[in-house]
Amino acid sequence: MRPLAGVRVLDFTRVLSGPHATRMLCDLGADVIKVEQPSGDLTRFSSPRVNSNSTYFIQQNVGKRNISIDLEMPEGVDLMRRLVAKCDVLIENFRPGVMSRLGLDEKTLRLQNQRLIYASITGYGNTGPWVGRRAYAPVVNAEMGLTKRQGDARGGQYANDPFSHADVYTAIECASAILAALYQRERTGVGDYIDLSMAQTLLYVNEHAHDELWDEPVSPDAIRSFRPEDYAVLTTRDGITSIVSGHPAERGTFDCFVAAMQKPEMLKDPQFADVASRVKNFDALMLAIKEWAAAIDTADELERRLAENKLATGKLRSVAEVAKTEWANQRNAFVEVEDRGEGRVKLPNSPWIFASADTSTRGLVKYRGEDNAEVFGELLGLTAEQIADLHRRKILLQRLGKK
Repeated sequence: MRPLAGVRVLDFTRVLSGPHATRMLCDLGADVIKVEQPSGDLTRFSSPRVNSNSTYFIQQNVGKRNISIDLEMPEGVDLMRRLVAKCDVLIENFRPGVMSRLGLDEKTLRLQNQRLIYASITGYGNTGPWVGRRAYAPVVNAEMGLTKRQGDARGGQYANDPFSHADVYTAIECASAILAALYQRERTGVGDYIDLSMAQTLLYVNEHAHDELWDEPVSPDAIRSFRPEDYAVLTTRDGITSIVSGHPAERGTFDCFVAAMQKPEMLKDPQFADVASRVKNFDALMLAIKEWAAAIDTADELERRLAENKLATGKLRSVAEVAKTEWANQRNAFVEVEDRGEGRVKLPNSPWIFASADTSTRGLVKYRGEDNAEVFGELLGLTAEQIADLHRRKILLQRLGKK
């Protein structure tokens, strides 16, 4: 049995922040019913594609049931209200005000289901002066200091990060909040409302925020907030590049590098006498470390020497390279799911390994509206004739794929 078996989630989300949160809940065992708009989730139209599904969409939505309904029609909204009464959790990531306009806001739905946990993901929150601003991850990354910090670390070369940090971090925080609310409901008997913004999430997960908010003097004999952007990037004779964790100028870490390099004379070099000196002469320090690493035959040998001196290192790999490692094989780090044809698609597996429960990624990716009949028949008791009529009147919609 999965940890969330018996929990039903009504998923009004699209693209990434909400879908990743609900994939987490799905992998943990919840029955997630994705409610897809007639035009389809934007990520359905990306590439690569297989059997009318994009692999991006598959990764975030595998295992969920799928219904498609026109919420601009009153009968469609009424069906959703009836479904809410059968669900434990509702999660949405529309712009602020959309759910209220549809008559599916938290206060309205609470009248039908006191136990409902209602989670709303927005860019800047459902209150405040930025409530109406459009927000996607690149915009929020910029607004909340992430893009600037990354660019500052690269000498002022500002560019958008290829990873949608605001989305995926918010997804994780949202799933965490939902789990907490489910636990709270066990004690109180009633659900709760969760208003979660991507912007506040990025502040919350920014481990360097404390440093940027500090405006008092800092000792010159310390590295501010570890500065991981300065960590050594080393290439050995075999052409493999590795990253070493630990600032080379930091107290203690410098000594570990010196010991690994077997160059005790550096401890007496005036250039490297203390942290302030090492920071001032950082280019010279890094050159010495890089030249030492370049003379080592293999990345494995580099790791061995550094590990003996309490320094961690890791090879620069692509995801495809990780998937071929024995570590990935033994940890089941990747999973293959059906591509709705004759083949399979490889995806990252869920990261949790429970001693007494299955939490691995499961199921199929569904086409838009594929489960209309199953969901509305099972949960609302609609007959095949009633469901066919809803399809005929385009209240329920369906688009099955081509193989």
